Amino acid sequence: MTLVQMPCVEGNRQHNFSKARQLLEKYKPGKGVQFIQFPELFAIGFRHEDYYREGPGVPGPTMDFLSNIAEKYEAYTVGTGIESIKDKFYNTLVLANPNGHVSGTYRKMHPFQDERDVFKGGDSLAIFDCAGIKVGVQICYDIRYPEVTRKLALQGTELVLMPAAFPDPRSEHWNTLVRARAIENQLYVAAVNRIGFGFDGKTYFGHSQTVDPWGIVLVRRNSEERLITTQGDTDMIESVRSQITCYADIAPAGYDKVQHYEG
Repeated sequence: MTLVQMPCVEGNRQHNFSKARQLLEKYKPGKGVQFIQFPELFAIGFRHEDYYREGPGVPGPTMDFLSNIAEKYEAYTVGTGIESIKDKFYNTLVLANPNGHVSGTYRKMHPFQDERDVFKGGDSLAIFDCAGIKVGVQICYDIRYPEVTRKLALQGTELVLMPAAFPDPRSEHWNTLVRARAIENQLYVAAVNRIGFGFDGKTYFGHSQTVDPWGIVLVRRNSEERLITTQGDTDMIESVRSQITCYADIAPAGYDKVQHYEG
């Protein structure tokens, strides 16, 4: 798993593509199935007027870039870009396979606050079969909805990929939420976050990380421009679930029954 922790120059796709390629010059594949993941809207940023001027990236230049990277490095490659459908914008994740073909897309289900002025939320989740590994996806604010990750987990997801653009001062939220989603669902979570400055004065703290099913953070948290590479083993999932039997002990029949009492 390689997380490309990078800044973004708002509205300048070519600059951001060049920065990503520069960082990937240090890429070294590990063993097994390879993944490369970029932060949320890494190519265009969040200045909404840029979307009208530059046009959509999915399909378009962002999707093409992800496909080219996937083919060049023979890795499943994930990033998000702007999709335009009937005068509506979506923040859309693309997963390209090692042959450079797009396996599928996912539209961010929960646009954050004023993002709703521009983005429409998606209405379905997505799971990809990546060389036998079931991979679920989320985008940034989706992480604050634990039912999303649980739904993916109950559908067999072993690894959740999560591009994000979490700004200061929410680093403690980010670190806690990423780890919690891994622990409570007993799966891997690989979350990549942007760094640097936004056009609106926001600063992005990075802390891109992979967390294993036991809740161990596999990399040092930092705010540097860099590649973050980790190795995981999906056999660990079954080991953790056999020790702490959350799935075997689930009791859904009672979850929709709430008794109310006067205090």
